[in-house]
Amino acid sequence: MAGIPYRNYILFTKSILVVVFLVILAGSIVRTTQSGMGCPDWPTCFGNIIPPTAYAQVIFRPHHTYKKGQFIIYNDSLKYAKQNFVSGNDYQSADWQQYEKHNYAKFEVYQTWIEYINRLCTGVLGILILIHLVWSYRLFYATRKSMVALSFGILLLTVFEAWLGKVLVDSNLAVLKITLHMFPVLLIAAIPVIILQQLSAEEKLANGLLKNLSVAALLLLLVQLFTGTEVRAQVDTIAKSLNYDARELWIGSLDSVFVFHQVFSFVIAVLCLFLGWRSFSYPSLQRSGVRMIAVVLATVALGFIMAYLHIPATAQPLHLLFSSMLVLLLFAYRLKLK
Repeated sequence: MAGIPYRNYILFTKSILVVVFLVILAGSIVRTTQSGMGCPDWPTCFGNIIPPTAYAQVIFRPHHTYKKGQFIIYNDSLKYAKQNFVSGNDYQSADWQQYEKHNYAKFEVYQTWIEYINRLCTGVLGILILIHLVWSYRLFYATRKSMVALSFGILLLTVFEAWLGKVLVDSNLAVLKITLHMFPVLLIAAIPVIILQQLSAEEKLANGLLKNLSVAALLLLLVQLFTGTEVRAQVDTIAKSLNYDARELWIGSLDSVFVFHQVFSFVIAVLCLFLGWRSFSYPSLQRSGVRMIAVVLATVALGFIMAYLHIPATAQPLHLLFSSMLVLLLFAYRLKLK
């Protein structure tokens, strides 16, 4: 099945995985830099397709042409133009409508553009997924409709993820919704892994021990990922209370969830390292084993850096990225086993 006619399709499916990881990284950077509300509306940004680059663009300007839906910040609140018009010398309330979905009215250019780039990454992913669906339909509709269904599943999950992103912005980034935002992305990445496995020419290995251990490791890692998002939510709350300063105080202010997260990390790391080591005995699993060991060691190292170096901002997105990669590696590993 994975012959020449499908080679480009396989490469394209792998490219979707790469972009998914870029979306995960971009989303984590958004959260680390508190940029989630950098664009206060959705899908536009301050009512524009291209966001503003200076504060002067989001305050009232006399004799300026405004388009319908364009945002400004006035008296510490968000207003948007009711229609296209040219402003006079002074602000006229009749020209503007109060934005009522939330009361966040701030502008920092770097936060706005970080959030905008995050949206661009998601948009690129959406375009790739649409192309993938059409390609899957042309290749497999007559012979393997399940492949089309899988590709369509990626699209549905992406639409749901985009809707959830809108809900996050409209709710001013409720913490629970941020946590829930993470798991559909992993499902989006899991489906291309399934597609690639179904197109693989490799025969599955029959090994009950590795099969059971990989399932256990995957389930434990998903629990760990959830506790990690809970720790992250606590860090966000503590950081905000300290005005994002005094990083040396953040770790000490965490509760027992963080202790559980640390202990659980050790258990999962040992389990994954054991799986990687045992994989060297089987040619079909050797490459997966090397990747698993490398990603586990990177994830653990980043965890230590955050715990003992006061949670440096650059380590947070990378820790989430490698944790997500480990989830997909374990999932792909399990698919290689009968």
